[in-house]
Amino acid sequence: MARTFLLTACAAALAAVAFAVTPALRRHAPPAASSSTGAGSSSDSGGRAPLLDAKTAAPAPAFAAGNWINSEPLTLDSLRGRVVVVDFWTFACFNCRNTLPALERLNATYSAKGLTVVGVHTPELERERVFENVRREVASLGVGYPVLTDNDYATWNAYGVEAWPTVFILDRAGRVRYKHVGEGAYDEQERAVKALLAEDYKGDADKTQTNGATNTNTSGGVKMNEKAAESHEKIVKSDEEWRKELTPEQFHVMREKGTERAFTGAYYANHETGEYLCAACGYELFASGAKFDSGTGWPSFYEPAAADHVETVRDTSYGMVRTEVRCARCGAHLGHVFPDGPRPTGLRYCINSVSLKFVKKDQ
Repeated sequence: MARTFLLTACAAALAAVAFAVTPALRRHAPPAASSSTGAGSSSDSGGRAPLLDAKTAAPAPAFAAGNWINSEPLTLDSLRGRVVVVDFWTFACFNCRNTLPALERLNATYSAKGLTVVGVHTPELERERVFENVRREVASLGVGYPVLTDNDYATWNAYGVEAWPTVFILDRAGRVRYKHVGEGAYDEQERAVKALLAEDYKGDADKTQTNGATNTNTSGGVKMNEKAAESHEKIVKSDEEWRKELTPEQFHVMREKGTERAFTGAYYANHETGEYLCAACGYELFASGAKFDSGTGWPSFYEPAAADHVETVRDTSYGMVRTEVRCARCGAHLGHVFPDGPRPTGLRYCINSVSLKFVKKDQ
């Protein structure tokens, strides 16, 4: 009788524990959870991005207060005009860690074309609340995009998140157009990003001033001009050929990915109006209208002259995670791009003067 009572009591205790743990476990999404846009998974969307209709999509909640890693504090107002991927994750969640490479690829491929990826780190365990732990894990995992800590779940609750990981994609007007819970659907998310970058946007960030004229022909928030229609045929030469055409310093920076010393280049303090061309092949890269004084000692621009005139590649050299910028025509190393620039893009293209050739407007 006593033994029966003991077993019954143990069973009841185990049931109580299971009841208490189950809700917490449900906050980790299964690896193959589907998107909640109503358009089905990537396998049944016919190659189209499953986006919520812009007319009925709700504005995204603002980011709550928290510590920022890899960036100065960002707001959705400052990101207006850009497509924004918001990823809710926590570093001890293996499902979350499995999604990071896909997010990094989106960041590297589309940041120059108008995309910003923001990781919202909402902790589950006590050690995930320690800022130094988060910062160490962000660096160790190679996360190069901005990360916001959300220890009090304020941003999590504002977005109505129920599980890690959850991805939202906002259009350039700041509306939630896509949501996915769990791992997977990476091709689907890339299609969503590309579709939103291609959508027409009539906000202030869609118009930029260049040399006193308004240019509204944009691609992913980056202005285009007549030279964007030039041939994009790749230029491929051997190192021996480049050595004959470039100075030793140019070759070191542009072909060996070196860096000129800060405050020594010809253009970091140049304020004249004109165009900045690739010093190796003459491709137009940046315009003076997008140049700003970053105080870093290198020429800085908040956007390229045309989205497809530069390429971005993930760079893990020297123990850092950065985004390298290259000439899209000849592959020359130009510098790096960082998510700490001014509006309207929030980007800082930090470029070596030796990689550029400046042509004044009247020339």
